[in-house]
Amino acid sequence: MPSNLSFPRARGLNQNICKYVVIYLVCVTYILVSSQPKWRRRGDPRSSTNISHLVFGITSSSNRWRDKRDYIQAWWRPNVSRGFVFLERPPTEHLPWPATHPPYRVSDDNSRYKEYNRHRIPSAIRMARVIEETFKAERGGEARWYVMTDDDTVLFVDNLIGVLSKYDHKKYFYVGMNSECFVCNVVHSFGMAFGGGGYALSYPLAKAVAENMDLCLKRYPFLYGSDLILQSCIADLGVSLTQEPGFHQRLDWKQDGGRRECCDVDEVDADALQVKLRDCGANELLL
Repeated sequence: MPSNLSFPRARGLNQNICKYVVIYLVCVTYILVSSQPKWRRRGDPRSSTNISHLVFGITSSSNRWRDKRDYIQAWWRPNVSRGFVFLERPPTEHLPWPATHPPYRVSDDNSRYKEYNRHRIPSAIRMARVIEETFKAERGGEARWYVMTDDDTVLFVDNLIGVLSKYDHKKYFYVGMNSECFVCNVVHSFGMAFGGGGYALSYPLAKAVAENMDLCLKRYPFLYGSDLILQSCIADLGVSLTQEPGFHQRLDWKQDGGRRECCDVDEVDADALQVKLRDCGANELLL
């Protein structure tokens, strides 16, 4: 009986098994590699985000600047921070403008949008366009993030830098947080960043929003305020909110602990709701 028998079918079967194993390993490797978050940093110090990469757009008004400026001075770093505070008119009563304040700019004339300004907040269009005006005024110098805030928003800048460093500034990112007020989220959107807590747009997203702002304002003439207008503009670009809980819309903590401000929603008419802040009741405290 021959000692070296040949089994063609068995040899072919083994070859097929090896082929499938190789294909399987290649597929598994591809899945594992592609599923890794692409926005995470690789620890290259030369690419680390720092304060020079952040541009701040602060919405305010000359009428309320005297009462709000201290909030901004608490975190603004003169000759280091980049950005502007946008006012509805020249701040003649506040001149000379201190060097410790962010440089101011008077918002553009928005009269061309009068036909589309049916918002409950008359200044909604001016406030929504702050991102566009900020981008046009400051888009060089390796800007990576555009941070939009109200004039009474208090930022911990180093913490903010640490948060934004987690994301790839070359991609579309809309980073912020919804409100601590449940009803406010119901009325507006759980996917909307509230300006009171501030929010950040990556450079390419800020660029796209600025380029599409004119069409967006004409598309949404009835939305309540600027935050909802901007969220709708961003959603039209296919971008959803990346939630970071460090962006707080409104917190009023007392010494004995707990949040003490809640909000009520009243129906003004069939098309509009009004949100009012008030002290929380004993059964509404968030401890």
